[in-house]
Amino acid sequence: MLNPLQAKLLEMLTWLDGFLRRNDLTYYAVGGTLIGAARHQGFIPWDDDIDIAMPRKDYEKLCELLKTPVDHYVVEATNSDAKDFVYTFAKFYDMNTSMSEYLRKTIHRGVYIDIFPLDGLGNTREEAIRNYEKIDIKNMFLMTRVCAYRRDRKWYKNAAIFAARLIPGFLVNEKKLAMDIDLLDKKHNFEDCRYVSVTMSTYREKDIHEKRVFGTPVDLKFENIMIKAPECYDDYLKAIYGDWRKLPPEEKRKTAHDFIDVDLNKPYIGLGLGQSQ
Repeated sequence: MLNPLQAKLLEMLTWLDGFLRRNDLTYYAVGGTLIGAARHQGFIPWDDDIDIAMPRKDYEKLCELLKTPVDHYVVEATNSDAKDFVYTFAKFYDMNTSMSEYLRKTIHRGVYIDIFPLDGLGNTREEAIRNYEKIDIKNMFLMTRVCAYRRDRKWYKNAAIFAARLIPGFLVNEKKLAMDIDLLDKKHNFEDCRYVSVTMSTYREKDIHEKRVFGTPVDLKFENIMIKAPECYDDYLKAIYGDWRKLPPEEKRKTAHDFIDVDLNKPYIGLGLGQSQ
């Protein structure tokens, strides 16, 4: 039995999958969404989000197609005019819902699906790692600037957040930093590279893969629909999680998100896209 948030996310994913297929845009379920499809044929029971990745060219086409609402869905990406949108990836929103995500500055939007660009990094693993590290330094700094403290986070991560906050705000333009990272991500063409990655992944270097791993998308069951997965999804999941078929210990079966004020029946459109309360 799905909880109400999972049911809403499934409704959104059903619409998005159909839109992507009709527009001949390639996508792949990634992260916990892919584990859910491969291991549970749906959501990981304790999960509360959906993650997909798209080759950069298709990603940018989607962002353009949905920069203005279609039905009650819209995509907000890094180039958004909103000063509080400091993500280096896109979010697909249901505008008939509202949700706040607790970061350093609380972000007010709707229930969302994360959409990550899949970018090239190079033609050898060594080259890919070198290029990734240049991006990762900036990504980690941005994260320490925008993330909130969490009691369940390791102490040194909270310490890094505290240290980054000591730099005065007028010296760090977080929006510009996100845009700079996006430009670095696009430096190497996806089609021309043997190694590719979702560079903002929390799995970091584990999420650098040979492009053949993604390959031609295959269909996997996800609840009552079929979604797209990497062609070699077992290789992908082993690289990141190891024995992904094994359930984690009970104490690790929890969400990683800080959602507050979730209302599945209150449109956030009244706030204006990209505006905070």
